Amino acid sequence: MLRRLAIACLLVGFVASLSNVALAQSRYLELRYTPTKRAQIAIWIERDDGTFLRTLLLTEAVGLRGIGNRPGALQMNSGFRWPYGRREGVLPVWAHRRAEAPGAAPFPRVIFQARVEGKASQTSQDQSKDGYFCLSFLDDRNDDVDATSCASVFNSDKGRFITEDDVASSYAEPYQAVPGTTTWRTLSLTSLYPMRRDLLGRFGNDRIDVLSFASAAREAMPEIDAVTRATAPADAAQLVGFEVPDAWPEGDYVVFVEANTERDFDAAWTEAMHPTPAEETNAWDSWAATYGYAYRGQPSVVYRVPIHLASVGAEATVGTAIGYGELEGLDGSVRPLDGSIADDPIGAPGSGVDRLRLASGVRVRATNLSCDAEWVVPEIADFTASVHADEAHSHEWATLRFQAVGLEGRNVSGYRVKVSATPITNDLEFVQAEDAKAATDEFQGLDLCPIDASTGVPDCPTPGAAVRVDVGKLAFLTHYYVAIRAVGPCGVTSPIASAEFSTTSIRFTTVAPCFVATAAYGSPMADDVGALRRFRNDRLMQSPSGRAFVDAYYAIGPGFARLVHDHDAWRAIARAILRPFVQAARLAGEAPARPSGFSAAR
Repeated sequence: MLRRLAIACLLVGFVASLSNVALAQSRYLELRYTPTKRAQIAIWIERDDGTFLRTLLLTEAVGLRGIGNRPGALQMNSGFRWPYGRREGVLPVWAHRRAEAPGAAPFPRVIFQARVEGKASQTSQDQSKDGYFCLSFLDDRNDDVDATSCASVFNSDKGRFITEDDVASSYAEPYQAVPGTTTWRTLSLTSLYPMRRDLLGRFGNDRIDVLSFASAAREAMPEIDAVTRATAPADAAQLVGFEVPDAWPEGDYVVFVEANTERDFDAAWTEAMHPTPAEETNAWDSWAATYGYAYRGQPSVVYRVPIHLASVGAEATVGTAIGYGELEGLDGSVRPLDGSIADDPIGAPGSGVDRLRLASGVRVRATNLSCDAEWVVPEIADFTASVHADEAHSHEWATLRFQAVGLEGRNVSGYRVKVSATPITNDLEFVQAEDAKAATDEFQGLDLCPIDASTGVPDCPTPGAAVRVDVGKLAFLTHYYVAIRAVGPCGVTSPIASAEFSTTSIRFTTVAPCFVATAAYGSPMADDVGALRRFRNDRLMQSPSGRAFVDAYYAIGPGFARLVHDHDAWRAIARAILRPFVQAARLAGEAPARPSGFSAAR
């Protein structure tokens, strides 16, 4: 209890900039940059002697969703909201330097409950409904998979903490240093990355460990809530602020930014170099080898911004790319730029070094401000939240309305919007809540005040204007609390305004292939569902009569899926009806596979 109280006190101190009045003579650091599409980013500050001081920003996929520390081998395929495969190479320089800092603690490692780390299909009763991750089940290896939507409920294995007994017995993951040749790499008790913190409780077949995921991450990194941010919109200028602690002496410091994106290939880092692991070895199953895509392109790129923190005045400096990280996160070294990383904003925009886009010759800029005025940001008025009017999206979208506020006759510099399944009534709860997402195809935060990349000035709504914004990426049939606050100069904020709403059930305007079997078995990755899907792809879709049968199934299947997916008795009946078809499908599966170019997506 004392440990948790200390963590809470540290977190409250770290977010002191969320106060309603700017402190006299406080120092404030502003960072400006423009990220490319789907960029995962870490920002941290060190002394000029290399001593790690503090993380300033960590994007949500790493800081909240736990993509660096979750079940599944690190080389397992990727895709839209992919649920498995630890991405230890996502931000390795930040991860190693944070872990090596004085007094830092590692995170407990998460592994599958009972599956082999290279096998994605369900082999035991280990699944529960997942409010965020799902699978698209596309065979196509292309980026369009990131723009699809989850068509039905997905059940996933949330994992468990690895134990000392696991380590003693050489618990390992399959690994291919050479494509097609699998070895086994042992896993340790700890990870450099946080586990997912977005789980609302323990459900279904979850291990009790999931109840400790969030607290364990906060214990290892107390400031994690305050620094975690949603993925920024593509090519939208960003402004990140940090109130410099009074205890930090005047002097030279360095800000580092590390950026990474999946499938960022170039001539030196191709998909052929790091392909999908071959399934011929028993270490990988067909789900791990067939669905999704190989994701390892160019490694992370690191940018360095030297700064001088003065007691008064303002100073601006710019940063440059200095190197890249290890592809699979094996170390935290920065490798000098050697020509293998793309640096061509015109020919390869957003790739390699251009993950932080070039704007007026600058990729990242830092400004040290002296905040000696007492600004007060007024409370936001008329804040409401309601379920979205479009029934096709009412299970995942909501509509927010409020009246824009001003600050001494001018616009504020931004708004922060948070959502949570628990009430948001104070600063700590606001910080720990999740950033609201835009209701778009990309998983990005709201951008209510887009920043002019040339001037750096936020373009917020005019004070007094009525604002409507749709938020998305919500779970169905969930009661949400939402809160908003305006941000002014030097991080000064308004009081919290809050509301609440509930999402609806899924209307099933789109459905995943094999939706009846998925509803019956509880997971689209169950072995029996896989046998039926392979029979559909390998046999039925190869003849006109088979394709006609599949088309008819797609026409009537959603109705049956709605009947069975929430009722255990009906699901049991459906499984009994499907059993002879599953047996026939398994026998048919011994025949030659479908043509390599066939796509299961319809």
